[in-house]
Amino acid sequence: MSELVVRESFPLLPPYTPPLMYAILIPITIVFLYGIYRIASRFELTKALRSLNLGSLSRGVKRVISQRRVIERTKGFPHLFLFLGTLVLFLGTVTVFLETDILRHFGIFILKDATYFTFEFIMDLFGLIFILGIILLFPTREREGKLLLLGLLYIGLTGFLIESIRIHNMPNEASPYSFIGNLLSSYTGSLTGIYQALWWSHAILAFLMIAYLPYSNLLHSLTAIVTSSLEGDEPEFPKEPFLLQEIEDLESVKIGFEDPKELPWYEKYRLSACVKCGRCTDSCPSNIIGRPLSPKEVVIGLRASILGAEYELGDDTVWSCVACGACASSCPNYVSPFSFLMERRRKLVLDGKIDKKMGELINSLRRYKNSLSVPQRGRLSWLSSDDDPDYYIWVGCQYSFDPVGKKVVSRLVDLLRGAGLRIANLGELETCCGEPVRRLGEEGMFQEFALSNSEIFKELGVKKLLVLCPHGLTVFRKEYPRIIKDWNVEVISHVELLSDLINKGKLKVEKFDELTFHDPCNLARFNGIIEEPRSILRMAGAFREMRRSGKDTFCCGAGGANYWYQTGESLMAKERVKEAREAAKNIVVACPFCYAMLNDAIKGLGIEDMRVLEISELVSEASQKS
Repeated sequence: MSELVVRESFPLLPPYTPPLMYAILIPITIVFLYGIYRIASRFELTKALRSLNLGSLSRGVKRVISQRRVIERTKGFPHLFLFLGTLVLFLGTVTVFLETDILRHFGIFILKDATYFTFEFIMDLFGLIFILGIILLFPTREREGKLLLLGLLYIGLTGFLIESIRIHNMPNEASPYSFIGNLLSSYTGSLTGIYQALWWSHAILAFLMIAYLPYSNLLHSLTAIVTSSLEGDEPEFPKEPFLLQEIEDLESVKIGFEDPKELPWYEKYRLSACVKCGRCTDSCPSNIIGRPLSPKEVVIGLRASILGAEYELGDDTVWSCVACGACASSCPNYVSPFSFLMERRRKLVLDGKIDKKMGELINSLRRYKNSLSVPQRGRLSWLSSDDDPDYYIWVGCQYSFDPVGKKVVSRLVDLLRGAGLRIANLGELETCCGEPVRRLGEEGMFQEFALSNSEIFKELGVKKLLVLCPHGLTVFRKEYPRIIKDWNVEVISHVELLSDLINKGKLKVEKFDELTFHDPCNLARFNGIIEEPRSILRMAGAFREMRRSGKDTFCCGAGGANYWYQTGESLMAKERVKEAREAAKNIVVACPFCYAMLNDAIKGLGIEDMRVLEISELVSEASQKS
């Protein structure tokens, strides 16, 4: 019977190596465990872990291993290479430890014959992938990141050198499967004298980097599964600090934060997963147009503050956010920087630290129940209602009172009735959905609107709600169900309904002029409605995408209640119009705020041969050609 081929234990090393190595590991392990304790306690990771279930944990593991968001949203193949290389090499090291230090004492060998040969090949392959990832990532990292990558690169290179010297001196049947080490072995014979120095430097640096992990930018490797498990694919507004239906003493509730240490646990754990990659800042429209907001610096500053450093989150930074969700959507570890800014707004509003325009918005909503300071009397009197409706339409404040908006709504209703649907409206009972005041930070008033609107829906028997405004769509579809216990209203965007009717042949569209689509942030990012408008535009005209589209869309500048409190012409809208002009002469929108902002931007830029079309207008005009 042929002799087993097994992996050598501590080859070319003196017999005292194992006990010395474990003696060195003791203090390193203590430092590592203290770091874990420090992070877990200050970022309340234990509460986050307790909130996990098998389904969410499975989702998190899949996301982390696949690196799907990193690849899809950021072309992050170098990070994928580094991640996979690190994971496989770590698992390989654990396998060697189990066999060498535990199983062999019981006569059990895992790495033998074919299994050993396969193991050697896989370790060399992923060692090569590991080094490739480091090299490709190096130019994109800042000082700390570069130092960490250099440490990892030394570990990877010395690992191959150690292997090649071992093969040179102790070749066996497995040597050819270690294809990198075997290739180098003919060149490393002269290094045999420094083998022990290479081995110890390799091992000690690896141990030190493990000890440093909880204190460094590599922390995300420990916490990413938690954030990836607990967050959805689409950004969400921060959780409610209270439920108005249940609260008895509102004064006892903690709302927002002054000190980052006061953040609720479900916000704190997110901070621990930041990798300082800067993708959030790169995608932030406020940062791009020069406002004092860098989501990356906000997250880093808040995290440092929780760990004891000094950091002040300026009010100008907080109010610069347009709540577009770009930062959360682009983060590979599902961190949501805008959530911290919204939490801070809640505290600023509670303390009365708002300017005149913000106060006017709150007073308008309190007095008139809409955001335009217009009396409710006669609201929607210009729009007829059908009996026994298939849908109740939620027009929204902007289109309810604006003459241009009224024409958009009328065209949509005519289309739907022409397709055989019965449409009713709420008349003067329709108020604000509450989205502007919630984005501003006035949580109590938002919940009052939610409860009031819910009662109106119940009285009228509203089962299906057709919404024209993506902002309203987000709160009705995503946020009302978190507040209203018995919420059972089906909420649909007019874009979804139009797309469905066209696909079923109930509406027809003819060829139109060249078109591009501006994705509203709340439609694409917060609700994942991306393909539906494109299916319409492809039928209607020569459709061309803008450079930033879908979940990578660029905000018009009206989000986060900016429409009411920011002064001056919108640089964001102008930036978007310039981008759209590169694609087509007609911009199609599906949001009343985008409609207003982009139209104003076109006028501000003095462009005369460009048109903004609401998607209902497009379908109406294209249908008339048939």
